[in-house]
Amino acid sequence: MKRKGLAVGIILLFVGTCIIPAIAQDIEKSSSPTSRGDWLYVGGSGPGNYTKIQDAIDNASNGDTVFVYSGWYNESVIINKSIYVYGEGRDTTFIGRGEDPYTAVRILRDNVEFKRFTVLHGGHGIYINGCVGGQISENYVEEGAYGIMVLNSDTVVVSNNTIYNYTEGVYIENSKNVIIRGNVINGGEGFGIDINGFKKISIKRNTIKNYVTGIFLVNTFFSVVQENNFLNNELDALFNEAFFTVWQRNYWNQPRLLPKVIHGRLGHGLIPIPWFNNYDWHPAKQPYDIPGMR
Repeated sequence: MKRKGLAVGIILLFVGTCIIPAIAQDIEKSSSPTSRGDWLYVGGSGPGNYTKIQDAIDNASNGDTVFVYSGWYNESVIINKSIYVYGEGRDTTFIGRGEDPYTAVRILRDNVEFKRFTVLHGGHGIYINGCVGGQISENYVEEGAYGIMVLNSDTVVVSNNTIYNYTEGVYIENSKNVIIRGNVINGGEGFGIDINGFKKISIKRNTIKNYVTGIFLVNTFFSVVQENNFLNNELDALFNEAFFTVWQRNYWNQPRLLPKVIHGRLGHGLIPIPWFNNYDWHPAKQPYDIPGMR
C-alpha cells in the first residue's frame, strides 16, 4: 500500500508539473491580442484605403492590423488600441513632422506592435507610456531629443531599430522587464541608453557609438548588459546606485585582456562618492557583427 501511494503521488506530481507550465503559457498568451482581426490599409490604390494612418487607427479594433504602404505621412500618430501597425518597408514608409510639436508616435495601450517605419521628429520619435506588453522593432528613428522613450511600462521589447542623432537614444524610466536588443544607437550629445529607476532590463547585442556616455544606469536592479559594442563614446558606461547588474562579454572600443571596470558613484548629492563594484570580467576581444552597425 505504501508503494502504491508513493506511485500515485509521483504521478500527481508529474501531472502538476505539466499543468503549471501550461497555465503559465496561457497567462503569457492572454497578454497579447487574441487574433490578427481585420486588416486596414493606408496609402496605395486599393478601394477603401485610408489616406492617413491616424484615420485607420481610429477605425480599428483591438487585434486588427493597420498596414501602411510606402510613402510620406506628414502626421503625428496616437495608438490607443491593442493593434499591429506595420509599414511596408522601413526605408520607404515615413512618419514625421506632423501637428504634434513634441512626439511623432505615441503608444498608450498594451500589446501594440509597431514596426518598419522611418520616424523623423525633433522631439520624441516613439513614446510609450503605461503599457504592458508591446514591441517596437525594425524602425529607423532620426534626429531630436529622445529616440525611443518608455515610461511606466512592463514587458516591452525594443529591437532591431536604428536610432540616429538623438540626444538620448533610448530612455527608460520606472519600467521593468524591458528588452533592448539588436539596436544601433548612433550619435548624440547625451546618453545612448539612459535607464532611470528600473529592474530586470536586458540590454543585449546593441551597438552604442559616438555618445558622451554610452549607457547610464540610475537606481537599477537585477539587470544584464551583455554582448554590446561600445564604440567611440567619450565614456562607455556610468552608473549611479546600480545593484546586482551583470556586465558580460561586451566590446569596449578595443580588445581587452583584463576585466573592464565600470565607472560608478553612490549618492545623488553635489559630491557623489566614487563606487567601483561593477565589472565586465570577460570583455569581448572584437566587436560583434550587428546588422546596421556600419
